[in-house]
Formats: sequence, structure tokens, C-alpha cells
Amino acid sequence: MDKGKVMWNDLKLEIDICTKCILERTRINPIVGEGNEKAQVLFVLDSVSEEEDIKQQLLADKNGKYFRRFLEYSKLDLKKCYFTTLTKCSSHGNLIEQESILKCNEFLIAQIALINPEYIVTVGERATKSLLENEGNEDIKDLVGKVFDFYGKIKIVPIYDISYLFKATDKEKWKLIKILEKSMTAKDSEILKKLKSGYDLSSEEKKELEELIDNLI
Repeated sequence: MDKGKVMWNDLKLEIDICTKCILERTRINPIVGEGNEKAQVLFVLDSVSEEEDIKQQLLADKNGKYFRRFLEYSKLDLKKCYFTTLTKCSSHGNLIEQESILKCNEFLIAQIALINPEYIVTVGERATKSLLENEGNEDIKDLVGKVFDFYGKIKIVPIYDISYLFKATDKEKWKLIKILEKSMTAKDSEILKKLKSGYDLSSEEKKELEELIDNLI
């Protein structure tokens, strides 16, 4: 077994037996994450939902399925991604205290070190500000779509929380897709550029945008 696999197994074991915070009282089992352990893109979500805890799978609830469809539509190769959360245990609807996030942070940092992704996509305000401490006073809307330096060559790109996407405008949804522009088709990229510049879309382009929204509902 290679060294990297051994380190992953050790990390998973440490998370499985963790009793550092009160979330170990509410969880069924911790969820370390899922996806490619050599991913180019690491998604850091806020927390594990009750449904995800029951099913023992991230993105298995309503919000997660919506988000997965959004990513698939944006042409992102999910086989090159890894998904994890700030806290590995579900609170089952209870408020997650900052203390729990801080105590779980060492596990997240270990995952980042093991994966060494090109990009970390922080999903929502809490995930974003947990990794970008210098941006603590900024509104998430002012951070979305920007690229921030992290450690080494790793970049952090904040996006909206999954639940926000349900009420986001069409332009805000396309702004989220901006971070995936390299994976988009040339035609999709051209539509995005027009939206960014305030250009009025043609009837054909509007139809494509409507198809995106329909696919996400």
C-alpha cells in the first residue's frame, strides 16, 4: 500500500473515533468526504445534513442533488473532484458552534494537504471565511467569483451556499458557473461573457439559459 493511502486510512480512522466536540453525540457516523483523493478541485461545504448522515453520503439530500445537477450542467468533471465539509459530523438540525468547526479544522487541513488540489471551492459564507480569515468582514457577495491565494499554488474560489441557489437570479447562477469556465464549451463561455458585460442575450441564448434553470428545478 502506498504512503498516501496509508495516510488517508489513518485520517479516516482518526475522524471515525473522534470525540472532540458535542457533535459526536448527535451523529450516526462521521462522513470524511467523497470523490477523487487526487482531485484537481476540492469542494468544501458547510456541514453534513441529517439525511446525508442517515444515508452516509454527501450530496444525497435535496440541496446536494440540486448542486450536483448544477455542476454536471456546467461541464465540470466530477471524477476530478473531491467533496468534504467543515465539520464531519451532522448536528441533525441543531446549531453548529464555532468551537466544533475549529476542532474539526485540523482534519480539513489534513485533507487539503493530502489532496493538494489546484482549486478549493468554498461553498457558502462560513466555509469561505473559515479558510479566508483575512476576509472575515467582507460580504459573501463581494467574495464570490474572486480567486484568492492559499498555501503554495492552491487557489480558493468562493461561491454561494447551495441553499442560496434556490433563490438566486439567473445572472447569479451564471456567475457561479464562471469559476468553471475552463470546463465549459466555447459557446457557453461566450454567453457568460455577454452576461458579465450587461449584454442583452438573443432569443436563442435566452432559451439556453432557460433550459439551464429548468434542469436545476
